[in-house]
Amino acid sequence: DAPPGKQTMPCAAFTAGLASRVTPGLTSRETGQPRSPQPQQRGALLLTAAKSKRDQERKAAKRAEAKELNASFAAATGDADGVDTGDIAVAVAPSGPAPYEGTGCVMQSLTICGSYKEKCGEKLLDGTVMVQEAAELLFKAPFVCASHDADDVFNYGNQAALSLWGLPWQEFVGMPSTKSAAADDGIQTERRELLDKAAENGVIRNYCGVRQARDGRKFRVEDAIVWTITNKDGGKTGQAVRFDKFTWLNEDGSEGDAMTVAENGKLVPAKSAVSADPAPEATDESEATDAPSPEAIAAAENAIEEQAAEVRRLKDEEGLTNSDPEVQEAVAALLVRKSALASILFF
Repeated sequence: DAPPGKQTMPCAAFTAGLASRVTPGLTSRETGQPRSPQPQQRGALLLTAAKSKRDQERKAAKRAEAKELNASFAAATGDADGVDTGDIAVAVAPSGPAPYEGTGCVMQSLTICGSYKEKCGEKLLDGTVMVQEAAELLFKAPFVCASHDADDVFNYGNQAALSLWGLPWQEFVGMPSTKSAAADDGIQTERRELLDKAAENGVIRNYCGVRQARDGRKFRVEDAIVWTITNKDGGKTGQAVRFDKFTWLNEDGSEGDAMTVAENGKLVPAKSAVSADPAPEATDESEATDAPSPEAIAAAENAIEEQAAEVRRLKDEEGLTNSDPEVQEAVAALLVRKSALASILFF
């Protein structure tokens, strides 16, 4: 019996009350509830959640940056600059910076121009070119120019390349370069042999080969130059191509219209391409600029390496993304240093 003044509690109720006061972290057989995390476990979970959130934010920032850059490039593939894009369907951005002003495009343009001068011994762009003008001039150049990375994935195509293959920037960049030709074993084998030979020799001149546009039409490239892009240690980082003549092929394989590339990357029939420019005058050797000294080149390269290391530190150690002002400022400074090296070497 219960003492006077005390009320009895049914056995089931007592058991339930006891179960509700089980020490956190243990699992009650009666309730079957999962054990609660201990303080150390909660701390580890919080750290993991924070890291996951930073990773998600970093990926979201990269996607946003790529989307913005793609939208900018789409704006440049319309008719605003007098460029006829034919039946190419592109999403034209109503406003915003020109695509060749984007950091990624500027850097790749400088890389293409620099590697061409290194491998071919001549400038890719005619005349005296300021570094800040190079990206726009290459994009609107009167020749086809495209490049892919070390994994054979396109990372650049100028206006003429986009018009020829009939693709907007968003689809061309990121596309495996194998898809620039028909899925024919003979053609793909010949293409692979060309790239391997260019990788071995550094450059291949006067190349002719058959490629295929998005709509299935085939064309034969004429007198193309294919060269390999390397880093300062000689490692292959990609390859690029340049040509200004091609011929459409009929369904039976016979030759169709011969074409060439005009200003602003416009594709025109070769018979209608009449140059109004006089022949370039011979350059007086006395007016040639002196070659940059090895010390000046080394100093510019070291400055680039230092700034690139700072960008990596901000991202890897401090967990910042491309959307953070500190990273944007560091990347802008890196671009300035790359431009300084390009101005020494290639322009």
